[in-house]
Amino acid sequence: ILANRDDGKNVNSWHWEERDLSKASHEALKELFIGKQVPNEGDVKGFTFTELSEVDGDITVAQRKGKIMCYFEVKMTAKWEAMVGDSKIEGKLAATDIEHDNYTEDFDVKVTTVERSAAAAKAEAVAQKGGRKLFRSVTKGFFDDLFKQHNVGTKVPTSGTPSGATSSATSAPPPAAKPTPVAKPVTASVEATSIQWVIDWSAPVQELFRTFTDEARASAYTRAPAKIDAQPEGKFEFLGGAISGHYNEVVENKKLIMQWRLGSWPAGQHSSVVMDFVTEEHGRTRLNFAQAGIPSSDVERVKQGWTVNFFEPIKMMLGFQFTWVKQ
Repeated sequence: ILANRDDGKNVNSWHWEERDLSKASHEALKELFIGKQVPNEGDVKGFTFTELSEVDGDITVAQRKGKIMCYFEVKMTAKWEAMVGDSKIEGKLAATDIEHDNYTEDFDVKVTTVERSAAAAKAEAVAQKGGRKLFRSVTKGFFDDLFKQHNVGTKVPTSGTPSGATSSATSAPPPAAKPTPVAKPVTASVEATSIQWVIDWSAPVQELFRTFTDEARASAYTRAPAKIDAQPEGKFEFLGGAISGHYNEVVENKKLIMQWRLGSWPAGQHSSVVMDFVTEEHGRTRLNFAQAGIPSSDVERVKQGWTVNFFEPIKMMLGFQFTWVKQ
């Protein structure tokens, strides 16, 4: 996608030497911790992480000597609560020394409770064992996904494009759709193509809708700045502006209609994206996803882009599994 440029410009930030992922990673970690539970043990029921109340520190991916590396130094505090009989016990789990130089999967996690009582002692015992284990597991899962997505530990291709930064990654476009009345006509000199997908997601409709319309969440799973104003005529940007456009229609938890474009397309050229969210049983959602007006030369790039930059990261980061019904 990216050619070597005489002007030395770092087009769309894909020829990066160092990339600060701190802000997006902090948001992603907050999403990951909320609601995670430890199995009931004895009198202690419903042990749950209620929030990641503190997350601080730097997380950077960089090229060093032809290899992709990750440098991080993070401290985190998660609040938890549990029921012991009729008593609600609250406390915290904190890790102050998670860093790349001495990172291990059994890093130190300190446990505290808000009160001192027999019930609190029982809850603290569960926190010491199951709570610390879960804290470490969530953290490990985050870094495993981060390393995989950014190909940490691999060598940088000689072409200058980071391994894994596929053509779709630079301009991640959406899946195709049948033409809609709001679609702008494509210029006559460019052949336009449409694609349609049907995808089942293991997520409640409210959560899936939020995943595509919440700025902080989108910045987290794409690991790049997103700007979203989810209302009619509101504008959006994904992947630091590589994708942009505006909304024609927004019906909460039901439908999104967008005018959508890649930064590489001619000025004024948009495709039309329609996302219909259909509630299924057992907390599942069917996504009828369509995009029309894609230049034929970009169809494969658009298809891969939705999968690589949106669907797969959503699955890895938020745990929402998806199944192709029509592809």
